[in-house]
Amino acid sequence: MTSMIKIGKHIISENSPTFIIAEAGSNHNGDLSLAKKMVKKAYELGCDCIKFQTYTAEEFCADKTKKFTFQSQGKEVTVSEFEMFKNLEFSRSQWIELMEYCDETGILFLTTVQDKPNLNMMLDLGLKGIKVGSDDFDNLPNIIEYAKSGLPIILSKGMATVSEVDRIINTVSKYTSKLIVLHCVSLYPTEPSLLNISQIITLKKLYPEIIWGFSDHSIGPLASIISVSLGAKVIEKHFTLDHNLPGPDHWFSLDTSEMKELVDGIRFAEKAIGNGKINPSEKELEVKKIMRRRIVAARDIKPGELLSEETVKFKRSDSGSFLENWDLMVGQKVKHNISENTGIELSDLLFS
Repeated sequence: MTSMIKIGKHIISENSPTFIIAEAGSNHNGDLSLAKKMVKKAYELGCDCIKFQTYTAEEFCADKTKKFTFQSQGKEVTVSEFEMFKNLEFSRSQWIELMEYCDETGILFLTTVQDKPNLNMMLDLGLKGIKVGSDDFDNLPNIIEYAKSGLPIILSKGMATVSEVDRIINTVSKYTSKLIVLHCVSLYPTEPSLLNISQIITLKKLYPEIIWGFSDHSIGPLASIISVSLGAKVIEKHFTLDHNLPGPDHWFSLDTSEMKELVDGIRFAEKAIGNGKINPSEKELEVKKIMRRRIVAARDIKPGELLSEETVKFKRSDSGSFLENWDLMVGQKVKHNISENTGIELSDLLFS
């Protein structure tokens, strides 16, 4: 595997800024104009990428009579699963229009492709990378096809065991080195106690060659921001223009103000994490000169007197040696007269 992956114009590595994906998912409600509004807003909010889902209901749903129940607009809704997915489909021409709009806007377009026909269509349209959802984590036939495309793969590992992670990484590595894996908990939404974000640290130790990220299904932006401090280099978060729109995902997605908090919070976290070196900055060293106490004369001191706790005090001062030198200075003779409250330097002493 590689520690640096390029998707479109974006470089993703341990040293790069966090790659932020606004997950549009189904929140466009099958409306191309709404999808475009989401694209524009995600770009304005500072997201690097907006991700959709590309599927054909006929290929995706085996039982057309199956019902699907979800929360929407403050109440429980039950619909035909097949009809729900059917209503969320875009045509080839609509995908072209949406991808072109993303290019014009300046944000990367990605999508989760659910089958080989849609993969071939997206490859033909110039897709820059492939997102694989947790529901397909064990779908090796599809994942192998994705890997053979040569495109970078971002793979969510919700519901996966360590043995499943091993299997996928070992399989994908036979075909491509361009793999990013996202820690994920497939609960919508995920309670804080079940997030287990520290798993990212464990995963990075187990698979140091992999770039790791976080697909976050919790309420609000905080968990994603925390994950960046634990090493996540890619963040994926559901996005909506309005919590009150009809549909299964709007209510737990981030709205525009919350997505702004997420982006700003991640960029703050990146600056705050720093480089891990134990040394003060140049700015802090300037403050040190002002705030740290120095060695000053407790009274007038005559030449030949010895420095002791009776002849000095430790005070804030613009002159005098810092206390780090006290062990060297105690018991040494003074060269010349030193007035009370005057700073005492090493050069003021006769060392025996």
